[in-house]
Amino acid sequence: MTTVDHHLHDEAPRANAPHQPRSSGSATEDPAAGSEEIPAWRDADERLRLAVEAGSIGTWDFNPLTGELEWSERCKQLFGVAPGAQPTRELFFGNIHSDDRAAVERKIAAALDPAGDGSFEAEFRIRRTDGSQRWVGCKGRALFARQGGARVATRLIGIIVDITERRRSEDYSRLLAEASTLLASSLDLEVMLAGIGRLACQRFADAVVIDLEDETGTLSRAAAVECDGGRPRLLERVRNVTPDGSTWSDKHPVARALREQQTIRLETVTPAERDEMARTDEHRVLLHEIGLSAVIVAPLVARGRVLGAISFLRTTTRPGYDVAEQFIGEELARRTATAIENAQLYRAAVAASEAKSNFLASMSHELRTPLTAIIGYEELLADGITGPVTDPQRHQLGRIKASATHLLGLIDEILTYSRVEAGSERPHFESLCVQTALEEAASIVEPLVTDRGLVLELALEPSAKGAHVQTDAQKVRQILLNLLSNATKFTERGLISLGARQEGRQLLFYVRDTGIGIAEEHQHRIFEPFWQVNSRASRKIAGTGLGLTVSRRLAQMIGGELTVDSAPGRGSTFTLELPLDGDALVNAPTAEWRTA
Repeated sequence: MTTVDHHLHDEAPRANAPHQPRSSGSATEDPAAGSEEIPAWRDADERLRLAVEAGSIGTWDFNPLTGELEWSERCKQLFGVAPGAQPTRELFFGNIHSDDRAAVERKIAAALDPAGDGSFEAEFRIRRTDGSQRWVGCKGRALFARQGGARVATRLIGIIVDITERRRSEDYSRLLAEASTLLASSLDLEVMLAGIGRLACQRFADAVVIDLEDETGTLSRAAAVECDGGRPRLLERVRNVTPDGSTWSDKHPVARALREQQTIRLETVTPAERDEMARTDEHRVLLHEIGLSAVIVAPLVARGRVLGAISFLRTTTRPGYDVAEQFIGEELARRTATAIENAQLYRAAVAASEAKSNFLASMSHELRTPLTAIIGYEELLADGITGPVTDPQRHQLGRIKASATHLLGLIDEILTYSRVEAGSERPHFESLCVQTALEEAASIVEPLVTDRGLVLELALEPSAKGAHVQTDAQKVRQILLNLLSNATKFTERGLISLGARQEGRQLLFYVRDTGIGIAEEHQHRIFEPFWQVNSRASRKIAGTGLGLTVSRRLAQMIGGELTVDSAPGRGSTFTLELPLDGDALVNAPTAEWRTA
């Protein structure tokens, strides 16, 4: 058994001789060398010593009875203590970070407790004599002896290793994971950039500055975050004296990063380098007041396009950036650039959608005006106001009115869709009689159903008789008419049912037909704007492809939902689900209430 094994496993080591090895047996002589063989225990101890040195492991030995503390040379190096200095208990605890000291004291007390197993393990921060901070990991075991029949801890021995790089790697891995989560949580560019700046300030920088380029290549400040809230807002003052990057010198880190499209790391920023960055005397004073001591500037590049640059600044309160931290800065920049591009694409998509909606609304209004006039003049001619009308002429006037009315319906559908897309459509809640809603919708669509040789059936189930629901009556009527119109278009023969029933706290309006049906793979797409099933049967049907889109948006606007159950050749059932209580209406957009 080696000396270390002896310390870790003996219940009671020999008093006052903890490092004395046990005898390994009689020594033998090497006849060839003529010298005494090295004892086995000494050979094992030498191998252990070499392994400890190779692993940069420090060893320590504490006597709780006398308070004496012994450190190996490696242990002294970790704490920044001179080789000849004598470590003390006070020195050890005094160098532990104040936030970790209490936890270490508790663990040592637990290891020395006679009722415990004597094991000790802790990870904590230490402050070296030069002011730097390191993470260390300690592992040891208490040795006990019997004194007066009682079990008493006589020694606590163990090892210590520097785990700074491991802890830093773990911390930066968590930082990157949190950054990815934060960047994916919002498409609001300002909120996203401010959030990534605050996150980086917590563990990586004293200040973060993000500059973005616009389409013309002009650089502007998009975000600036400082960690020290107690200081004056120096970055805002810097921004005021340097509103854009158009006059930055070529040596400025941001200008270099953008020009070279690579990361610029200044491990230490000298006063002379601060002066080179300054554009004015006021700017120079502010840079010195900030105490800029280290900089990482990483270009924000997404799909080969330079979007701007992100700068991580450290002041004299932290050490300079090293190569490993440059990698972290580059990774934060890469993820931020991807998120910025996504946000910009989203903004462009929203702008395009708004432009489309505005165009549709404008053109629809322009088309609606002459169509209304056409229908009006047709009615004047048909009524004989301007003179007698023959039967063939009346038939032709009827064709004109039917076509104009159909076109007017399409335009109204587009107008409704534009209002919903623009957010200008608002629900107006009132009490709606279910039976009245069914009868009104049926009376409007019945002539069209009859013309196609179909049968329209009303099915007010017992559970919904006499029922009233607080909803937007006009929107419910529009949804039912859209569904009935669709059912009529896609049903060549058979029956169309319009009904309602109550299930729990929900009222269900449904339109069921015996038409061509919808394949399962298409059912999630029929609610998309302008989309229609690409089949020979559907291509013969006229329409904008907006009816179901508008209907589902209106249903959701009044706190409900529109669903479909269908199969090819079996027909389709569209169901409008509405809440019977007010709970779902709390989330409906800006409701306006009125009484019937």
